[in-house]
Amino acid sequence: MKAGERYATDSAGEVGRWRGLEVGVWECEPGTYPDTEVDELFVVLTGDATVEFVDPALPAIEIGPGDIVRLEEGMRTMWTVRETLRKVYLSEEQEQES
Repeated sequence: MKAGERYATDSAGEVGRWRGLEVGVWECEPGTYPDTEVDELFVVLTGDATVEFVDPALPAIEIGPGDIVRLEEGMRTMWTVRETLRKVYLSEEQEQES
């Protein structure tokens, strides 16, 4: 992380299931956020961010309202959120940690 940056806080909430997929809303405040992704398809509702792909190394993407993004399980990413980001997502059911 660069000087002056902070890790963002985020929250997610499942709103239901559809054909075996989890449907939820995810929101993240401005800041940086490292993540290891799950298989997911999402639509950005509000906000502005850059998603950098650490592994595999792919070109970064800029996302904002109306963008549709597909991420694959295991991708390591770094999110830089400039304006609070809210997205609706579909993902496979994740095993609960005990």
